[in-house]
Amino acid sequence: YPVPLPDPIDAIKLKMQDLGLKNKDLVGKVGSKGYVSALLNKRKPLTLELARLFHKELSIPADILLA
Repeated sequence: YPVPLPDPIDAIKLKMQDLGLKNKDLVGKVGSKGYVSALLNKRKPLTLELARLFHKELSIPADILLA
């Protein structure tokens, strides 16, 4: 049986936890504190630009981020 890809935001949160990063560590790269919070709480969409950033900075596979 095929295994479905994880939710992109959940993958970002898990990778942040693995690396010991907090929301405030993303503020300079992603945007304001409120935007980071809204993104991680799924109130803002994950844009292609942000997917590229997370792929580059956190080494999350692009196919997971674009799922």
